[in-house]
Amino acid sequence: MSQCPAMRARVVVWSLVAALLVACQPELKSEQFAGTWQSSRVSTPLHMHANGEWEIRGDDGRVLQYGVWQLERRSIVWSIRMGDGRLMHEVNPVDSLEKRRFELREQDGSLTKFERRD
Repeated sequence: MSQCPAMRARVVVWSLVAALLVACQPELKSEQFAGTWQSSRVSTPLHMHANGEWEIRGDDGRVLQYGVWQLERRSIVWSIRMGDGRLMHEVNPVDSLEKRRFELREQDGSLTKFERRD
């Protein structure tokens, strides 16, 4: 089965456009995410440390939740040990990044917004 030349040309053009869009995105760096952030999902701040650890602390300073995070291409990979001992990993693509805010795409397709607090 042969494709018509016009169809083949459109596929090539759109493939090039997609490749250029990916190539033109600025490289993300872990340092851009280290700091204290307020999430749009929870009232307790998220502390993302430069060494790859993260934690959520209560008002009294007690650690409520913790784990590790790392940047892989344009996604943040969160790792946390569950109460039953299982290790859970969640990958959230970075949808946007500015100096004092970023947005992550959740597994269900929704966005979580983070505002810098420090």
